[in-house]
Amino acid sequence: MKFGIDMGHNAPPDVGAASRFGKEDVLTKEVGTKVISKIEAVGDRAVNCTPSNASSVINSLYQRIQKANAENVDVYVSIHFNSFNGSANGVEVFAVSDAGRRIAQPVLDSIVKLGFTNRRVKGGSHLYVLRNTRMPGILIECCFLDSEKDMSLFDSEVMANAIVKGLTGKSPQISPETSKKEEPKILELQKVLNRFQIRDANGKALVEDGISGAATESATLKFHEIMGVDAGKTAGALTWKLIEEVLAQPTLRPNHAEGSAVKYVQFRLGDTIDGVYDESTVEAVKSFQRRQNLVDDGIIGPKSWGIIMGKLAPELSLKIIKDTILKQEPINSSEIEDEILKYPIEEGIELPLHSWEEEGNHVKLALLDHTFNGFNTWYAFIDHIEIWKEGKPLELNPDDEQPIVVRTDSFHLPGFTSTFYLSDPIVPNGHFYWRDALHNGERIPKERSHVENIIALAKRMEDVRERLGGFPIIVTSWYRPDPWNSRVGGAKYSRHKVGQAIDFIRPGMTGRQMASRLRSWPGGMGIYRSYPNLLHLDIRPYRARWGGA
Repeated sequence: MKFGIDMGHNAPPDVGAASRFGKEDVLTKEVGTKVISKIEAVGDRAVNCTPSNASSVINSLYQRIQKANAENVDVYVSIHFNSFNGSANGVEVFAVSDAGRRIAQPVLDSIVKLGFTNRRVKGGSHLYVLRNTRMPGILIECCFLDSEKDMSLFDSEVMANAIVKGLTGKSPQISPETSKKEEPKILELQKVLNRFQIRDANGKALVEDGISGAATESATLKFHEIMGVDAGKTAGALTWKLIEEVLAQPTLRPNHAEGSAVKYVQFRLGDTIDGVYDESTVEAVKSFQRRQNLVDDGIIGPKSWGIIMGKLAPELSLKIIKDTILKQEPINSSEIEDEILKYPIEEGIELPLHSWEEEGNHVKLALLDHTFNGFNTWYAFIDHIEIWKEGKPLELNPDDEQPIVVRTDSFHLPGFTSTFYLSDPIVPNGHFYWRDALHNGERIPKERSHVENIIALAKRMEDVRERLGGFPIIVTSWYRPDPWNSRVGGAKYSRHKVGQAIDFIRPGMTGRQMASRLRSWPGGMGIYRSYPNLLHLDIRPYRARWGGA
């Protein structure tokens, strides 16, 4: 049997979903690579149908089915991970034909045995890759990568074994990493580290299976680093002594405490970890106590320990969603010559935040307990960050905005063709034009930041277009500064006024249907009561939802 294995996405600009637990690109590649090697190991053949790059999402999908068809594989298998709202969970497999469903069912059953919720075999006629392969095909949504429940169960080795067993009926050999001897003390260690909120190298909670592996070792190393001891990746007598000192939960008073328990409290509260209960730690404790509605006396007693050893209410935080540069001025980083006044920071980093405010197309950020180059206040480009609160993207209830609805043929009114850029795409080779954003040239921005906002939104809208099926999108309102915004009754602080918002129609879909497809959108999203087929999107630095979006 010859299987075509497609590791979902992994071909920019075709990239998958992401969450605090990991990126779909990374997970599909990790599982898919193991599936290919394990299929070969059990005596079948596997063909990698994953392209390395693509000109568009559609081109990425086309390359996959072309590879499968050209290689004349017997079964096409596309591996993906779901993402929704953080609470949905489970595994589902899509198929089009009866033959595909017969292949899908044993794969689903095999994965369900790992403890994942059964979301059944489903029809996949809406999926391009399943419609266009000449052989039976399935698309596996292994689990939800934004679900803590699913990701605590997930292990790439075990998942790959389950998929191969479902496809071939043969059990692949378990790797030495997974087959390590179960040690009675390991299960207890995993439970303690999870209780201590100490994660593995990928930021995930440990699977409490009693098996020592890379995840448990990395979390153990993290605990040792917090405690300031050089004890490596395995738990020994010193490790358990330190654990017992923390579990004792001693009363900690300013200037009268030191050692392991203090270091753990400093770790949980984001203070400098030095084991000294000094003024800095006292302030961190008092701030924590105020947030938890406790008496802010700076003393860690039973009530404070109860919350710390349970689950802290997360603070306001800054999440970097794209590699960017923090700056001391709200301007392009290329205009800042002094390297001390800018600081590069990578996607995925999350930092405690004291406060924030918007300034044009930038956000001014006051970091709670981090300094870079001696500064704790920085500016960041609005499209590269998100503000989180209580472990979730910040969501506020904005004033409902009134859309301006125009005839679609107004985008092609005569009189503006002589202005060359109106007919040019905002993004090279893109599908959104300056005439869409500037209302056929009637609303030319007077501020540079507004232009940059329009460009940033246009880049994001290219991805939106692909996620809505790659069909044409009709823009009804984009850049709408005063007096136009006031004339149509737009909100006082409408994002349209600075080029950060767009209202549009995708023929054949309602606003609610579009919102469902775009549920992970990090900024504002709204549906208008009077115009249910319109969808509003904007690139504010926090999540906002209204109208049922």
